[in-house]
Amino acid sequence: MKNVKDFVLGLYTKEGSFSYSPANRISNLYSTCFGVMCLDLIDELDIFEDKDKIVDYIQSFQDEKTGYFIDSTAIPQNNASHDQEYIYLQLTDFAQLALSALNKNAKYEYTFLEKYKDEEYLNKWFHRLNWKNPWLVSNLIMFILNSLIYESETENKKYIDTIIALLDQTQDPRNGYWNLGNEVTLHNQMAGAYHFVFFYTYLNIEPDHIDKMTDSTLMIQNYDGLFNYEGGGGSCDDLDAVDLLCRATFYSDHRKPEVENSLRLAYQSLLNNQNSDGGFCWAKRNRLSVDDFRYLINTKMLKNKTDFLSNATSKTKKIGYNMVNNQFCWKYSGLETMKLKTDDSDLFSTWFRLTSIAFIETTFQEKYKQSYEWKLRTKCGLGFYTK
Repeated sequence: MKNVKDFVLGLYTKEGSFSYSPANRISNLYSTCFGVMCLDLIDELDIFEDKDKIVDYIQSFQDEKTGYFIDSTAIPQNNASHDQEYIYLQLTDFAQLALSALNKNAKYEYTFLEKYKDEEYLNKWFHRLNWKNPWLVSNLIMFILNSLIYESETENKKYIDTIIALLDQTQDPRNGYWNLGNEVTLHNQMAGAYHFVFFYTYLNIEPDHIDKMTDSTLMIQNYDGLFNYEGGGGSCDDLDAVDLLCRATFYSDHRKPEVENSLRLAYQSLLNNQNSDGGFCWAKRNRLSVDDFRYLINTKMLKNKTDFLSNATSKTKKIGYNMVNNQFCWKYSGLETMKLKTDDSDLFSTWFRLTSIAFIETTFQEKYKQSYEWKLRTKCGLGFYTK
């Protein structure tokens, strides 16, 4: 593996922030948190000289009145799927992850949590979420649950337990995911499930239907080893699936040889998403192969009409892009200010792809040489991983 540390440090600024990417030099709260998490994961943060400056930079974004972390560069457009409150909650979640890695806390109380400290409100809020998109709404639940844990796990235990009980009651026993009765692709449901299951591990609760979850996640894997129907994966989608498959081994030996083979294939593809600058990208889609055409009809998906159509549509989209020689682009959280080509290196993708690699190497230590002396999170949140 190329030197990730040099890539991350090359994006550090004298203001105590990190730029997002060599291709998009915006420096904001998002990019700075991603840089912190990258250095923490490869165990280079403790020896970083400017930690206090980074702490000051991150803490400067917190609103004293609400407790939200707010960044003026992160304003969603009117047609974005993420509204402003979603962005506030997401920024707050990342800020508390980064600050905890720096052994610091938020400066102000999370006043925004007060309305969630009501079991009746929590129940109504949970069921009124748009479960036609579990990937999206699971993030909201994750943000609130994680904030309750960070604020005070002891004082908020009742509300934490309420959310876990709601998840227990609504899990689909047919596939191990969450959809609340909506017809949704397995891919979307899988990404949603990822945002829940690590809480079970953290709270020392064994999740139900873990074998069904494993079956469903294995079904999603593409021929390239990654977990996006379009091909080339996605740094977020791939970590979601890798985490679920690795974490399933904590609880069950169900289809373990297939899980190992699946992750071996994913592992090499994850490494292939590293660029010559040392950073990792969201996805490398700009290649056509015979398999792109062969997998227009994926027999694994025939059992599920929604997944079958999504797989075929995604493959057709990829082929169409290549035929007209367009560039694949993506925008983190739909934000125009964070737009990149999918194969540009960026700090978010570097953090998430490194985390996927770390999980595989840690779960199957006897089969992989450690790329780094990984420092996996012991505090709750994205990147938490311990048996």
